[in-house]
Amino acid sequence: MTEYFRASRHLDLDGAYNTRDIGGYETEDGRVTRPRTLFRSDSLHNLTPDSQRALVSEGLRTVVDLRVTDAVTQHPNVFAESSEVDYHWVNVMGDEPLVEVSDINVSSLGPDRPPDIYAAILDVRREWMGKVVKLLAAPGTLPALYHCNSGRDRAGLVTMLLLSIAGVPPETIVEDYSSSATYLWRRIPDRAAGKRLRLDPADLDASEEHRQAFETERNIAPPHAMRASIEHLEREYGGVGPYLTGAGVTEDELDRLRAAIVE
Repeated sequence: MTEYFRASRHLDLDGAYNTRDIGGYETEDGRVTRPRTLFRSDSLHNLTPDSQRALVSEGLRTVVDLRVTDAVTQHPNVFAESSEVDYHWVNVMGDEPLVEVSDINVSSLGPDRPPDIYAAILDVRREWMGKVVKLLAAPGTLPALYHCNSGRDRAGLVTMLLLSIAGVPPETIVEDYSSSATYLWRRIPDRAAGKRLRLDPADLDASEEHRQAFETERNIAPPHAMRASIEHLEREYGGVGPYLTGAGVTEDELDRLRAAIVE
């Protein structure tokens, strides 16, 4: 196992800051999600050759790019032309003005104002969410990595679906989503210097001023955003299972994926 995969769920890659293994979570029936099988991430367009090799050496077979057309065109995925990894582009947001994809401001939504944008994505782009799950359920696809821009919104919703399929409790799913805030520290804007800082999340010497600026000016990952999304699927569709079968995912595909990602 390489150094990238030793210490924690977070992968310390060069050129990507919010790449995480969703393995190791306990399910409601006492099992765990299989480590080094599914990874969520931010954009990979800056991933260094060494980090690319680290992922490949760990058995990565598939990369699923969830970004919109402009992002894919302007910042191509480093695995798009790979001979070692299968690259798939699934534009789960679409290019219509459902939402400003590059700046989904869920942090501005208080407890009394539900994060309707996530519900809108789940409702309007249901078929495309189903496409992602069907792709990951296909034989020979795993281990796989899926990513959006920051690794929080679209990747967060896909993770919610996958962990729900695995039987992970809702509050654990919420905690996983909220963990993105820790790694978004690496994009704190240094306005004075006019550049982005590369901070280690554990190194909080950046000062309380930086922390406050980040929390108020950058979009983080408030727990209520994902909690409301899970509740939305329960209320409107009867849960993740019916939501996905209505999106074209078969029960056999759900069973196959569950068996592959839980041990």
